[in-house]
Amino acid sequence: MQYFEKNSRALDYIVSKDQKKHVILKYLLDQEVSLKIYPFDKKAVIKKYLEEDEKILIRMPEDWDETGEKKVSLFKILAKYIEIDCQFLQKAEKDLYLLKVERLAIAKSNRESPRVQVSNGKAVVTNLITPKTVIEANMFNIPTLIKVNLEDYKNRLKKNSADNIVIETFKPGLDRKFEIVKRSRKSLLIEDTQNADSYSESGPDRLDYSKDIDDDIATMIRKFKDQKIVSELIRPIIYKNHSDQPVPIGYIWIQSKDKKLSSDYLAELGRLSDEVVGRIKESNTIKTTEKFRVLDASPKGLKVKIHDPNLIDSLPKQEGFILDVLFKMQAPLTVSAAIRWWGKDEDGHLTLGLEFKSKSDHPGERDRYIKNLELMQKGAL
Repeated sequence: MQYFEKNSRALDYIVSKDQKKHVILKYLLDQEVSLKIYPFDKKAVIKKYLEEDEKILIRMPEDWDETGEKKVSLFKILAKYIEIDCQFLQKAEKDLYLLKVERLAIAKSNRESPRVQVSNGKAVVTNLITPKTVIEANMFNIPTLIKVNLEDYKNRLKKNSADNIVIETFKPGLDRKFEIVKRSRKSLLIEDTQNADSYSESGPDRLDYSKDIDDDIATMIRKFKDQKIVSELIRPIIYKNHSDQPVPIGYIWIQSKDKKLSSDYLAELGRLSDEVVGRIKESNTIKTTEKFRVLDASPKGLKVKIHDPNLIDSLPKQEGFILDVLFKMQAPLTVSAAIRWWGKDEDGHLTLGLEFKSKSDHPGERDRYIKNLELMQKGAL
């Protein structure tokens, strides 16, 4: 089983013995606590606190196997989340074990809203808008859909131009100037390769060749003259993935031997670049209409279970996605949600903790969502 938190809780760590004693005796003694092992269904009970040595005597579940266990983490959710990190010492008798309390922490803020347990079928999520492939800046293998689209746009540009045009993905081993374009996500334009002033022109989204590339300008002027290149530009192609993160996936590189490439032409290529990205994103988007169970819900988010193999593989790599929340016999509520944590159970099914980022603009839908939670909490839905 696997578990991963994308955004860990902000915790205050309790240092003094007196404070630890107070928290344990008041809130945790003879109370059921959860073992921090996904899916968090194993419960234990703290039976005794040994103040002098900061140890606890705890009753573990019958199926708990202490073999090889060196660290044990426990938690309980009251108004705030409380976590205890312990070192396993020894088995005392039967199901009682002695643990050394190493750290005790309390969440900095209260849980904002209560979770409402959702009976099977009362609410589902559907129409998940997700990428077929998660595109990242450090990708080793570039998806075919990117290569195909870049090649198509290169052929379109070449039809009406005698310039040397390359539209390609960033690959290892490129000249330093390409690496700087990729890292900075800025364009490089030398309008007149034989004019030293052209190497110092820059802007908010444009590199200054003399400062940023740092090559010897006189040498570059001679090199371009030998190659009979009048003008050169490199424009990065920036893909904004489904989590709205900018990823430089490729570049447009043009060298002209008969004309000067202008800043207006660079801006025109920017519009072309946006078109390329839009087409790639459209090709890389899939809508899953299957329904997935909601396990619990709150005004701030959902816990859902995913059984689709493709989504089980792809969703943990994402920051978030768009989906519809569907209550039984009602119209859907479209939301954008961030993935805060995920876990996989013994069957390989994926559970996601989702936090709403934005909700539908349709008036009254948020109120309808809250009303459904209230009815569900009363058992009236």
